[in-house]
Amino acid sequence: MWQKRALADIPSVPWRNGHGYTKVIAEGGTEAGFQWRLSVADILKDSSFSIFTGWRRFFALLGQGSLTLSEKNGNWSHTVNGSGRPFQFSGEDAVQSSDVHVPVQALNLMVRANVIWNQPVGILLKEAAFTIEETGEGQIFLIPSIGTWSLHEGRSQVRIVPGEIWSSSVQMFSQTLLTQETPESSLFFVKT
Repeated sequence: MWQKRALADIPSVPWRNGHGYTKVIAEGGTEAGFQWRLSVADILKDSSFSIFTGWRRFFALLGQGSLTLSEKNGNWSHTVNGSGRPFQFSGEDAVQSSDVHVPVQALNLMVRANVIWNQPVGILLKEAAFTIEETGEGQIFLIPSIGTWSLHEGRSQVRIVPGEIWSSSVQMFSQTLLTQETPESSLFFVKT
């Protein structure tokens, strides 16, 4: 069964380095500590990212806009836009965002580097109609980025739009069809 949360209702917490705020959507792990965290950050201006030693990061933008991520020592630079695939980098990298011309929201999945992640990537961008047929354990998250989607599960149908977070336990999950209601709609699919 799917549950909906409004992103606006999730409290903001300050970044470790004090340069911004994030909204933690979900965290999971074991008795030894958190193994993953899914969040959305508001990036209002060019800024440095907090360092998370021992973590991998999957980073994507929600909605319109773009920014450039650059590693401090010049080892890499990558432009991320709202209709692009997630970008993966090490949490140990000293990263600076630049070219932030308008405020943007960033979807961020962080996974401990020692965790074997079952997905080829932690976040997948979906740009067309698709069916979710998951089994096993964990959670599924749908985060609309651009446009409107219809979620069909059995005989029920609901509309999902940007600003909402939809989640379901894989164990409670039944087959779901998602279709675009507006052209070029996109959403992010995350399985933890």
